[in-house]
Amino acid sequence: MLDISTLLSGLQSARVVDLSQTLEEHIPHFPTHSKFFHNLWGSYWHGDRALTYQLVMNEHNGTHVDAPAHFISDRNASAHVTIERVPVARLLGRGLRLDCRGLKEGDYVSRSHIEQWEAEHLAIAAGDIVLFNFGWSEHWGLRPQNRRYASDWPGVSREAAEYLVAKSVAALGVDTLSPDPPAALASQPIHPLVLERQVLIVENLTRLDELPDSFLFMAFPLKIQGGSGSPIRAVAFF
Repeated sequence: MLDISTLLSGLQSARVVDLSQTLEEHIPHFPTHSKFFHNLWGSYWHGDRALTYQLVMNEHNGTHVDAPAHFISDRNASAHVTIERVPVARLLGRGLRLDCRGLKEGDYVSRSHIEQWEAEHLAIAAGDIVLFNFGWSEHWGLRPQNRRYASDWPGVSREAAEYLVAKSVAALGVDTLSPDPPAALASQPIHPLVLERQVLIVENLTRLDELPDSFLFMAFPLKIQGGSGSPIRAVAFF
């Protein structure tokens, strides 16, 4: 039996860092994705008993997770997994933060960069959630200050992605719109490679610079029938 008291005590005494961007209108979004809208529906200001808003949004707005179905066609039935079929604890596990703030626009994290990090810190293991800290979240801003964030961000190379897939990590995460920079998305993105192997992709993280090398990562997607992804509230405990 799980010792709830010990678990709760440990979590309550830990430092908690919210890794999620705030959902609000005019946030950065991928050019082909619809925008986020927060519309007043009812309010006591207008004589209603309660305050409510209607959300109109893309599954990939803000801090979110890509399900395998986002890039894997249903022609590949075994790999075409929609978000409600992703195990609920898939994004609960050991998180690792790799400092990649030395990379410039359009650069890629190499396999050797990851291997060097492992040699200096700790080995990546199966089930880990690997977060790449590019420092890109500092460019996050509301329109029109969102243009820098949404242009020529750094990403993860194909060889690095293959290495993580071989390690059987549970997910990889970035503080950018995508682990694929614009040039990779136009040619040979890692999305299909990673998602086909059921490695999830978390995008638009923030505050990664506040994290230690390892921590408890926790995030849960919405249970959207047939969903290609979902917003998440990503949190780190250490």
